[in-house]
Amino acid sequence: MPARSSVVAATDWSPRATLLGYTVLTYTISWSLWSVWAISETGATFTGTVLFVLGGLGPFAASAILLRESDRSLRAWFRDIFEVHLSLRYYVLALVIPVALFFGAAVIHVIFFDGGVTPELLPGLIEYPLFLGFVILFGGGLEEPGWRGYLLPALQEAYSPLTAGLLVGVVWAGWHLPLVFIPGTIQHTLPLGLYLLQLVELSILLTWLTNRANGSVLPAILLHAGGNALLNYYPVGGVTGATTPLGLGLLVTVLTVAVVALVIATGTSLGADRPAR
Repeated sequence: MPARSSVVAATDWSPRATLLGYTVLTYTISWSLWSVWAISETGATFTGTVLFVLGGLGPFAASAILLRESDRSLRAWFRDIFEVHLSLRYYVLALVIPVALFFGAAVIHVIFFDGGVTPELLPGLIEYPLFLGFVILFGGGLEEPGWRGYLLPALQEAYSPLTAGLLVGVVWAGWHLPLVFIPGTIQHTLPLGLYLLQLVELSILLTWLTNRANGSVLPAILLHAGGNALLNYYPVGGVTGATTPLGLGLLVTVLTVAVVALVIATGTSLGADRPAR
């Protein structure tokens, strides 16, 4: 069965209306804050950082607002989507999958494109937990309660997990668009098509993991944060190598193979018709 959704499908709207209403509200919150940040010339100042981070919390905030407006319990929603007592395998998968994707891309980069391994450009491994923790709190991890904790279960009331994951992915990709046009963001430096495709494909992977974890978003938060943090550890040039058209293209290629294999193996249900264990 898909992840539980009695709590998170929190309004009386249809899934289609939820998709529209949630998207509009989330975009309004995030894009407004990012617009103020972009035009206020606060840049890397404390105020600018606060505006950037608050904009990133738009998906989470929209979920909370809609839950409150429908008189549903925020506490019950938090309890469900932050369920900690999961099989250890889901936490391991969340940590290992990004490493496997980056390693696969790096191997292709070295063997087929003569990429040189550059350990001198990479941070120390001891710093990785710090990168991971920072991303969880400030760099994207806390988007997941909105995307996978609220919107995904609502859409799965009417659509297959694969279709719901694709729809969330499209909304998720569109949500990032203002950052593409703001100098100083990492999104501004990335090839647009590859970046958006990566988000849509990653949404399918996160949908599968969230459903297997019975609706808990903790593994999705870890996977999302790990993917962002590992950009610093790309073996061929670090973050610079990972964000070139070739580097990002190889990452997207490996991700595409993984997602296609997942869909072939599990079908449109992404395995959600099997009881989560």
